[in-house]
Amino acid sequence: MQHRTVRVSVSAGLVLAAMLSTAVNAQGPERIRDAYTDRFHDDFILELCGIDTWTTIKERWTLKIWPDGSQTFQVTRTFTPDDPRIPIEKGAGTGYFAPDGTQTKVIGKPIQLFYQDRGLKLIDAGYIEWGDPIIEHGRHPFLDADLAELYCPPEA
Repeated sequence: MQHRTVRVSVSAGLVLAAMLSTAVNAQGPERIRDAYTDRFHDDFILELCGIDTWTTIKERWTLKIWPDGSQTFQVTRTFTPDDPRIPIEKGAGTGYFAPDGTQTKVIGKPIQLFYQDRGLKLIDAGYIEWGDPIIEHGRHPFLDADLAELYCPPEA
């Protein structure tokens, strides 16, 4: 009789442990959100193009931290330079990070450049997974681009 009680107790303990483990794994992520607008002296454009300008950034983002320590970071942002010769940069994408902090992939439209007076200049969109080999889907002209050709006006 004692063996049966021990077996029932052990079985009940294993079932309870499995239920708790499932409950922990089913727990949703911690979410951290923010949105802001800011203006800054654009050192990137100054160094790249030699043009002294200010830029306005509008950004909103959500960071999800999952119970296993992995993270997803979703961001939408727009950089609008005061100088109308410099393209507007927009981006929207989700980055995925392993529990050790290593970025594993990104999905979305991380880089879009628009002429301030006439529409789309460049779109970098799709899916990139970092590993060996790197897996790419979609258009990614930004990866091998000359940034000066993309951001600087021809006369700069």
